[in-house]
Amino acid sequence: MKSKSNKTLLIVTAVYALLYLTGMITSIFKGEFSLSNPIDNYFLILSIIFMIGFLFSWTRKKIAGIIFLVWNAGVWIFDFYLSRSPDSGMIIVLALPILFIGSFFLLEWYKSSETPKPKEQQQWKFILRILLVNYAILYIIVVFSDLSIGESIDYFNLPFILYPLLLILFFVGFALSWKREFYAGFMFLVWYLILLFGFITYSEFLRSGPWIIAGIVILLQGIIYIKHHYEYRLQ
Repeated sequence: MKSKSNKTLLIVTAVYALLYLTGMITSIFKGEFSLSNPIDNYFLILSIIFMIGFLFSWTRKKIAGIIFLVWNAGVWIFDFYLSRSPDSGMIIVLALPILFIGSFFLLEWYKSSETPKPKEQQQWKFILRILLVNYAILYIIVVFSDLSIGESIDYFNLPFILYPLLLILFFVGFALSWKREFYAGFMFLVWYLILLFGFITYSEFLRSGPWIIAGIVILLQGIIYIKHHYEYRLQ
């Protein structure tokens, strides 16, 4: 018997896969795709990885979840290291749903593989850890992209000194999240406040991309950690 949440997840994934295939087929017919182009070949490999994940989603939730998360990281690598099109950035936005779809496939596997069924608190802790690990991987992809192919920046002066500060705060929160969720939540709130300060105060932050919007997921992670501290730990 498939749970209601699992059925919903399969339907959402199928709709996304249909849209994905439609986009690929449209690109091929418009002549926007060429096997002689290494970048297009990389995207073709990503498409094959995605379809393998989609096929596994019906029978092996754990494998499907891992494949979808690998695919999402591959899309970020493609966008930051290979793609230089005007649509750069939009590809990540379109791929973002798979980050959450893959994470929830792993949650469905976790719920069905444990006996007895994990409590709600355990399920929340599991999905939050999966998401946070993925945020960390994507964060590292962005940082290495800036360091390797980005413009030369003096990180010891304002406003750019805020970038390493944000990185340190994030990974301190990441480390604390395994045992001290409340303090991790506080770190993530401070992280977002500094990011917000940067965007309000310095034009350099505005030109760096829509990170104030992408950072909302870290803000929400922090809020949930603090909320769950009071909801579960103080009962």
